[in-house]
Amino acid sequence: MSAGKSELVQHAEHLLRVVRRHPQVRSAELVIAEADECRVAIMFDVEMPFDVKARGLSTTGVRTLEEVEIVIRAGYPWKSPTIYLRQDFPRDLPHLQPSPADALPRPCLVDGSQDEFFSHFALIESGIIGLLEQLASWLANAAVDSLINPAQGWEPALRAGLADTLIVDSEFLEEKTSAEGAWRSYRTYYLRSLGKTGPGAFTFLEAGTELASLFSKTDMTLFQSQRLSKINGISGTSVMAFITPDPDDDGNPRINRRYLPETVTNLTQLHARAKALGCGRHFREFMETLVKNRGIYQFETAIPIAVIFAARRPFHLIGSVSNLEHLPYLFEIYPRPGRTTLWDEPGEDTVKPTRLLSRATPKLLRKLSPVTSAAPTAMIGAGSVGSKAALHLARAGVPVTAITDTLVLMPHNMARHALVRPSLGSGKAEELATELKVLGQTPAVCFEDAVEQLRSADGRQTLAPENTERVLNSTASLLVREALSIVPKDAFPPRISEIALFGRGDGAFLLQEGTARNPTLADLLTEISAHATTAERNLLFNPEHGLTEVQIGQGCGSLTMPMTDARLSAMTAAATEIFLGREPEQSSGTYAIGHRLAGDPTTHWRAIEVGPFIEVPVEGRNGWQVRLSPSVDRRIREEVALYSHVETGGLLIGTTSARCKTITVVDLLPAPEDSRRTAGLFELGTKGLKKAIKVRHRASGGSLFDVGTWHSHLADMGPSCLDRKTAAQLAGERPPPSVLLIITPNRYHALVHPEV
Repeated sequence: MSAGKSELVQHAEHLLRVVRRHPQVRSAELVIAEADECRVAIMFDVEMPFDVKARGLSTTGVRTLEEVEIVIRAGYPWKSPTIYLRQDFPRDLPHLQPSPADALPRPCLVDGSQDEFFSHFALIESGIIGLLEQLASWLANAAVDSLINPAQGWEPALRAGLADTLIVDSEFLEEKTSAEGAWRSYRTYYLRSLGKTGPGAFTFLEAGTELASLFSKTDMTLFQSQRLSKINGISGTSVMAFITPDPDDDGNPRINRRYLPETVTNLTQLHARAKALGCGRHFREFMETLVKNRGIYQFETAIPIAVIFAARRPFHLIGSVSNLEHLPYLFEIYPRPGRTTLWDEPGEDTVKPTRLLSRATPKLLRKLSPVTSAAPTAMIGAGSVGSKAALHLARAGVPVTAITDTLVLMPHNMARHALVRPSLGSGKAEELATELKVLGQTPAVCFEDAVEQLRSADGRQTLAPENTERVLNSTASLLVREALSIVPKDAFPPRISEIALFGRGDGAFLLQEGTARNPTLADLLTEISAHATTAERNLLFNPEHGLTEVQIGQGCGSLTMPMTDARLSAMTAAATEIFLGREPEQSSGTYAIGHRLAGDPTTHWRAIEVGPFIEVPVEGRNGWQVRLSPSVDRRIREEVALYSHVETGGLLIGTTSARCKTITVVDLLPAPEDSRRTAGLFELGTKGLKKAIKVRHRASGGSLFDVGTWHSHLADMGPSCLDRKTAAQLAGERPPPSVLLIITPNRYHALVHPEV
């Protein structure tokens, strides 16, 4: 990489080289290379049936060669690249993120967080290729109009990432859906931020089931507000209109069979959308009635108004027996000087698509809960596991010094969260801290991203205030785990542990790092992958709810892992109890893993102590290191003792993390029988080697890989010319970086070819 270039530009050049290797990329160029944003423009060859390919354009408007932009910004590679399609790409397709018509459309490629999907791949190259594979599948399905599988259900319009939230009782609205078409307005409570635009600005609305009469001249409770100086916001009462469509031309309930692009940005476009859904007449009636209510003219700030259009789909929605989709929008309405009405055509008042969440009804809860030491501790994560663990710790008398979480409580959290709160934008960390005050706790609260906080001294002090001796991570995030694994001990002294659940709550583990941050959390989880029992592996690597799960394709927004509150509580309580029994002064790292078998109420736990990993700097790779588990170090030395007069060796099994700059080795494969050992040379054989690698990879649930080879030297000498040639050969045969590890009588050497 050239000197003087910004780090982001260097990352972009690397991304460009990887992208060009994909077989469906016909061309790729770095069109914007700036310090805060880089864009790579590619021409992508879309897979299509032969007859469609011959025409060059599918019936859905997808071209044989599609223009795509891949954008990286500050935070990469800890944040995923963003993929954009061409400006005139057809927008009447599912799995497109909502955006204005003048913005480039973005496909939804991953079910859940794209950042987590991208980081799931240990190597950045693999993450880039993984996104391109998702794009290839998405475009191929879009070309043949198969982004929706009718057998699975209609895919609701994407709204998971929107800033504004409307909470309703979905079952109640279904009951109120009129076959004839109608509108009803319901009293709504809202919380809105002030003085913010862009990221961080939000409006939360919660609609009740009480009708709001817009004709009443005596009801003075509508459109009232109060300032909330604590959050620089405003709360008050408003209305939500629920509008169902008129019948079709034959008098039958109207069926809306087409996706409409989610590009609505103003009232004129919202009216047009209402017409397209068969709700135009009722929307106009609602607006005309609204503007006649003089109460809103007396309001000093903008009033948030919610509208939901009901759209009947040709088949049931995913995860539901109903074919009714609710399409929510939010706009603000307020008087202007000289204005005689609150809605003038053309209406340029801003309209925003809104997230729609269902109140925690019994039906929603049933879906989420299917039936079949006293050292001061800081919490990272205040979700279901974190909230219960924090309460267990507080009730055991452990001072909880700080709670960190970026998210707010949502209706579905009530299924298993330790707290029961109204769903109106309350932060999880703040609400949990409020609860702990009853138990005499006064934890600090942090709403920031833990990964970002760990990068600065002030941020680390916020995560773990003075006198904090332990940190407990319950986020289950790979990014947080890796960031905690690489933060220097002298910069972040507390002992770090982690609790996580897997396999629908039938399994759980507790990790506690060693002193001097060795072994790390990442080391310990890799150890579990290598040495799990058969029963543990069946849960850990379950393709549906194990640790290796990556949800992709449909949905693009899912509820959390289904389990009963009792199961989550039981596993969290057991893990917390083990945590309480671990002394911070204990030098070794430990992991405890528990599981239960189907039909067996008993949970079986085992705890393993893990000594420090051997840290071997990689020659020529600044900052990179090989980390050998104690068991691997022991086995290598036993092998060397067995072949004391000749060189010997074998294959290294483990993981690689480009973010942590580590090659972690937790297992070995023995040298094949056709290997050659002499006093001056070890030559690794090939008989059965590929098969052995595949078997080991599958046994680890796809989590462990062949990361290089090792061999011994009889004398205390570093890498030879032949070793360097072998390192270059390894670089060509295996995904980078593939390490050549050498053990001499007194030390280890690690070598990776410098061009990798």
